Amino acid sequence: MPDETKPHEINVQTTPTLCVQLNTLYYAISQLNKLEDSIWDRWMAKKPREQLINEKSMSLKQKVMFDGSRKDINAAIDRICEFTGTKIIFWDLREPFIENLYKPMVSQSRLEALIEPLDTELNQLCGVIVEPLRDRIVTSLLQASLDGLLRVILDGGPLRVFFPSDAKLLEEDMEVLKEFFISGGDGLPRGIVENHVARVRHVIKLHSYESRELTDDLRTSSGLVQQSGGGGKLGADTQTLLRILCHRSDSEASQFLKKQFKIPKSSV
Repeated sequence: MPDETKPHEINVQTTPTLCVQLNTLYYAISQLNKLEDSIWDRWMAKKPREQLINEKSMSLKQKVMFDGSRKDINAAIDRICEFTGTKIIFWDLREPFIENLYKPMVSQSRLEALIEPLDTELNQLCGVIVEPLRDRIVTSLLQASLDGLLRVILDGGPLRVFFPSDAKLLEEDMEVLKEFFISGGDGLPRGIVENHVARVRHVIKLHSYESRELTDDLRTSSGLVQQSGGGGKLGADTQTLLRILCHRSDSEASQFLKKQFKIPKSSV
């Protein structure tokens, strides 16, 4: 299409530029206390002596004048951190991660090959970002990495196929990713990382079930296909079960999808 924007034509800010923006916001918020103290000191210096006692009793209340600014700056920091992590995974690493991981099957394209480019991106982040923001930006990269992994194993397209036996390999890969972000205790706290990977661990567990088990579970909640909650024993919503079945190559999954949901074999 003539008006279609090609990937190389999209102007995306570089990671160092985003880190500088974050550092600037952090500097601004770190200076608010000093600004409040300065304003208060100058105000008190101009007050008559007899008012000082009453004015000092109000000092703590007066020093919340920039709380709204702090809240807004922190919100901006969170948004830029989230965008930076998403940009790295879904833009900078889109070819090795989003487009090619586990293609055509898990055993032929493991996640371990992504650790080196991920490490390069992480070093670039940590080389620019101020220390107090390090965990926040790295956590955003972890979240984006897990989002990317879910994208691959649930919406990987017709060129990716998953088998129940792949669940063990997927679990191993998730452990590799988890340990990368923990970095032997030098990275994010283990508890934080474990909490984030829990949602992916559940999906990987679903991949371990045979197609018959998945279709049986989906039948019990087939009336809730358009809703987020499922009523099956596997504890999965119907959309997730559908996506997993769409990546199966066996005839049972294909026939079930075609008959019950009018989904052809090549669709995901």
